[in-house]
Amino acid sequence: MHVRPTTHRRRAGRYIAAALVSFSLVAAACGDKKDDEAVESDDTEPEVEETTPPDDGATEDTADVTTPESDTTEAPAPVVTEPPESEFDPVIGGRLVVAGEAEAANPWTPANVQCDSYCQMRVRAFYDPLFTVNDELEVAPYLAESITANEDSTAFTIKVREGITFHDGTPLDADAVMDNINRSFRSLLIGAAVKDVARNLADPGPDPDNPQILFEKVDDFTFTLFTGFNGDPEQPIPWPTFPIYLNGQAGLIASPTWLAAVDAGTAQPTDAVGTGPFLFQSYAPGDRLIVTKNPDYWRTDENGNQLPYLDEIEFRVIVDSQVRAQALESGDVDMIATSDNNVIVDYVDNPDFPMVLQAQFAETNYWLLHLTIPPLDNRDVRCALQQAIDKVDYIDVANSGYGEPANAPFSPGQEGYLADNGGPEYDPEAATAAIDAYEAANGPITINYSTTPTASNLTRAQFIADAWGAIGVDISINQIEQSTLINNALFGDPLFGAFGWRNHAGFFVDQQYFWWHSSAATDDGGLALNFGRLKDPELDALLEAARSEADVDVRRGIAEDINRRFADQCYIIVSDFTQWGVIHDPAVQNIGRTPLPDGDGFARDGAGFPGQVWLTAVFLAE
Repeated sequence: MHVRPTTHRRRAGRYIAAALVSFSLVAAACGDKKDDEAVESDDTEPEVEETTPPDDGATEDTADVTTPESDTTEAPAPVVTEPPESEFDPVIGGRLVVAGEAEAANPWTPANVQCDSYCQMRVRAFYDPLFTVNDELEVAPYLAESITANEDSTAFTIKVREGITFHDGTPLDADAVMDNINRSFRSLLIGAAVKDVARNLADPGPDPDNPQILFEKVDDFTFTLFTGFNGDPEQPIPWPTFPIYLNGQAGLIASPTWLAAVDAGTAQPTDAVGTGPFLFQSYAPGDRLIVTKNPDYWRTDENGNQLPYLDEIEFRVIVDSQVRAQALESGDVDMIATSDNNVIVDYVDNPDFPMVLQAQFAETNYWLLHLTIPPLDNRDVRCALQQAIDKVDYIDVANSGYGEPANAPFSPGQEGYLADNGGPEYDPEAATAAIDAYEAANGPITINYSTTPTASNLTRAQFIADAWGAIGVDISINQIEQSTLINNALFGDPLFGAFGWRNHAGFFVDQQYFWWHSSAATDDGGLALNFGRLKDPELDALLEAARSEADVDVRRGIAEDINRRFADQCYIIVSDFTQWGVIHDPAVQNIGRTPLPDGDGFARDGAGFPGQVWLTAVFLAE
């Protein structure tokens, strides 16, 4: 819904009804995850068979970046626990109703769907990924049988499992996976995340401006892909953490037969066809998606029982988190996911509705700024906006006192986290002086602030409007439906000045590359995953160095320098760390216990970041 903008006049102290949007897009890049409440470190590297760390991780463009090993002890060792076993035996059958916060845009082809957290829960009902992350934080095979890196991590050989078919009977093989990778890695949404995968410049395909991915097919189930700086195969670069990308949206695999039919206009892009545990049945955008059991699914549990257990899942969209919680308590739905601390706090130790609290490798809540437009292109203005916010007071007022103040996009445990990164602290007098100085030279400041129209976030919008208004900043408010708001950020719509946002969960700093590297920014109205249009040569060099660094301590040091740069330049205005609660009826069992195909533990829920769980092995207790 779009409403006519209202204006918050300077120092007027008038509250405005608005809300914060929450967002996580490409799974490889934005994520965090799991049901332990403990803070974790990122010491764990993806396991890649027969990989030897490179001697020199710098490319020609980043050789001058010299970063010492991390000298901090900020990130405690990870606390990883096995999900609790259900006290009930699995029940075959039943219908589960799940509710989440937003509709996905452009369903449901893996290359094109704009996939936030709730999308990831739904999309994994009908697609399987090539890889996942196990409960030891290692990259583990799923549709793939293995991934093997060469000596310097510039080439990766993937072997696909045999004997698996898509829902339409098409066999899963190397050609099917290469077709999916070629589509996804060249797409507007995912291409920026994997720009350093080599392209076939000798045979670019039908679009020379967007060349095909360079593959070397080994046999019917095995192929190799290569790295290349900006896609150039003549400039291979070490990329030891590359396999983590195949755990997310870039690794979801759809039927190539169906994808070709979508291209030809003879099939609908909403009628998804994958290898997953459930079959697409029906879809009403903005309302519900229904999937039914795949009777020929290739997975079984540890006792040989056919997966999935459930007969049907109905996924509903209920935008307002309070309404979502009411639907759970009334029995209208069986499970909800929410990042609204005002809801989460009501379910801590609530025996009537158990909660899986996902607080590891977490996202950060912040205000995203369009950095190419005045006055947000001015560092002093940005830092003043940060200094205007009392984060402790904000959490008390907006989040019922539940949550921890944040100072950067790196949450505790992630590469780059620092308890003190030197950023500006709450100082409304200094903020007012900075705004007055800017306005004396440039005229009055008005910031276009966009938000989703959810009642549960009204207090948050009231707080930020008052805080910025108190230092002399006028705010024009637009209430926008979430998928439209995301599109405005993707394409740099004029309505995009400042947004309430959440993002940047994950294990490794490289997972943030495409959110911040200038190669993912555009100024011409084109799609950009670098939503703020951040262009900083110093950050580019650090991100490029981190991408090729295999030494965990050295890479953490680089990430800490990135953290300090964000703090110094106030590129985003951070508030607190995101926590997700997956809250459910007690009958819903076995959350977090989707067994890995090779029997070595469980798949870490969803796409490796919070807001979703796998439903493959969930059942309803009798």
